[in-house]
Amino acid sequence: MLFLLNTVVVKTQLGLELPAGLESLVRLPPRGVLKAGVELYARHPRLEYDQPDIARWYCTLLRYKIPDAGGAHFYKSGSGYVSRLADIPLPDLVRFWSLQQSGVDIGPEARAIWAAAQAA
Repeated sequence: MLFLLNTVVVKTQLGLELPAGLESLVRLPPRGVLKAGVELYARHPRLEYDQPDIARWYCTLLRYKIPDAGGAHFYKSGSGYVSRLADIPLPDLVRFWSLQQSGVDIGPEARAIWAAAQAA
């Protein structure tokens, strides 16, 4: 599966495989999983670029806990981070993935999605 994390399409894991010690994240409610993302972004503001392995398992967790979400946006607001979710149809994710793999910047289209999305 594919998941839009900010302005990067991430290819998720086939099955949810969390790093050792983080298995308890599976038991969190969806809001708790989003809060964990806010904490991740506080530590790694460029998570999707600088920590692709973490981004991959985190997107898989988001997909597992919030199956209707096709993407999540984490952005700085005040002294912390805030999250937004969006239902992004699979054909759009596949198109974004193909463009991204070809070196095309999908940022403008992703930012348009996030401009229309509600804060989670």
